[in-house]
Amino acid sequence: MRVVPKLPRRPEARAFSVETLLQLVQDGKLRVPEFQRPQRWRSTHVLSLFDSVWRGFPIGEFLFSKGQAPQRLLRFGAVEVQAPEVPDAYFIVDGQQRMTALAGALLHPDLRPRGDIHAIWFDLEQERFERLARAEAPLHWVPLNVVADSFKLLGWLNAWSMQRERPDLVQRALALGKALREYQAPAYIVDGASEAALRLIFRRVNTAGVAMREEEVFEALNGTHGRPLATACARLGELGFGPIRDADFLDALKSVEGMDPRQRFRDSETDLGIEAGAVERTETALRRAIAFLIGVAGIPHVQLLPYRLPLRLLARFFHLHPEPGPRVLGLLVHWIWRGALSTEHSNDGDVIVGELQGHIGDDPDAAVTALLGTVSRALKLPSITDAWNGRAARTRLCALAMLHRGPRDPDTGEPLTLEVLQDLFEERDEIGRVFQTLRPSREGAEMSAVAHRFLVRDEAQVRRLLTDQVLFPASEDVLASHGLGAEAVAAYVAGDMDAFVARRAAVFDPWMHRFFRERSAPNDSDRPAIAAIVARVKNGTGA
Repeated sequence: MRVVPKLPRRPEARAFSVETLLQLVQDGKLRVPEFQRPQRWRSTHVLSLFDSVWRGFPIGEFLFSKGQAPQRLLRFGAVEVQAPEVPDAYFIVDGQQRMTALAGALLHPDLRPRGDIHAIWFDLEQERFERLARAEAPLHWVPLNVVADSFKLLGWLNAWSMQRERPDLVQRALALGKALREYQAPAYIVDGASEAALRLIFRRVNTAGVAMREEEVFEALNGTHGRPLATACARLGELGFGPIRDADFLDALKSVEGMDPRQRFRDSETDLGIEAGAVERTETALRRAIAFLIGVAGIPHVQLLPYRLPLRLLARFFHLHPEPGPRVLGLLVHWIWRGALSTEHSNDGDVIVGELQGHIGDDPDAAVTALLGTVSRALKLPSITDAWNGRAARTRLCALAMLHRGPRDPDTGEPLTLEVLQDLFEERDEIGRVFQTLRPSREGAEMSAVAHRFLVRDEAQVRRLLTDQVLFPASEDVLASHGLGAEAVAAYVAGDMDAFVARRAAVFDPWMHRFFRERSAPNDSDRPAIAAIVARVKNGTGA
């Protein structure tokens, strides 16, 4: 019978000012337990939180557990604290997202925060919180990491160029600082609770509001020594393929372990029913799958992967067959591209995934032949006249074709390398910011087609490809590498954007469709290598 842990004494109820909470962070006395779920908030959540504090709205209770904490490096957004060992730290059982938002913005280490979700400023004119992306902040914006400290705020105001002409905004900034620093947040403090009790409290509290995702349940139940999924995903992120989501890793783990995809890890469970080493086995298999996708299939980044389904199945395949032969690898490439171009890899329901997993057994030739039998040879080819949608498979397929066209740098004429592409994805974090948008050559032109996108380092290089052709003409090789010809350039310069799209499509689409057919090989035989057929006949398993 399951023994449910109890608390040795009732929690203490008290209130903390935001100023006190920030001091606890800086002193290393506010900690995040290892079983906590990862950061999920976006900038809109952070902005809403500060708006609520500014207006005096309730922001919910915190739940802390008091106990001894070791020396370690703490992170709250971009804020890092070298925390000493302390006997009386507060571990955040509930309220991690809120606390990270408060500390990440109010203690932000940058002089002029911008870019991340905690780069929050306050518009003194409009009385509105704003996230600063990349541009410079307007003069009437004040950064929140100044507001958190009354001395810093006074120093900022004394140096502010609008101090004398807008005394009303000076008073508003002072009122903002006072409101944020003195805001009282209620909290319960649990003292002397066992880890089992804290995990139970964590799960119950977090399923009472925003439901815990399955991967978070896995971490909470399985993470005796930290967060194994998050740690494994972080290591995989170092491969240059981009971030692997916890949910994708957990899907791959089920596939590697041969679990029914319909099985869910539930909060009510105490035993996940998996064997030791499952996370390590899955990480190893995903490493092989990622190396195959980059080096053999020609898909260098997860954001260019048309559908996620192949990732979990490739993990199982490479777990069972770490070093398949060239013929098998070639057939796997056909399966990847046919599944994407026929859209059949969009069907990732549990029943379908279970059937596909069942095809991957001890014989690699039989497995890849069976997988190929599940996808159609009828291809639905995209066009660069299609609308750009970075989340759509058709757009990602066009983006892959642009990459394999070998785009050249407009300034140097050198081809864009894989390393440069992966750096661009790491720096910009989304496909729509990596593939730059062409500016319209006439006012009011709609710029929504894939044909308006270019794989170059920045927007200025797009302008140099087309706008500067009269003074600084790009070579034919550079233009051709981007699917451009003289007619497309002339149409753009003349302001005829419809003709530009049509002219670029006339050059690019035929090449792209040939490229897709080469990768998917819809007319080729899918029979395994002769040696494999002979071996199967000898073993009595048939041809």
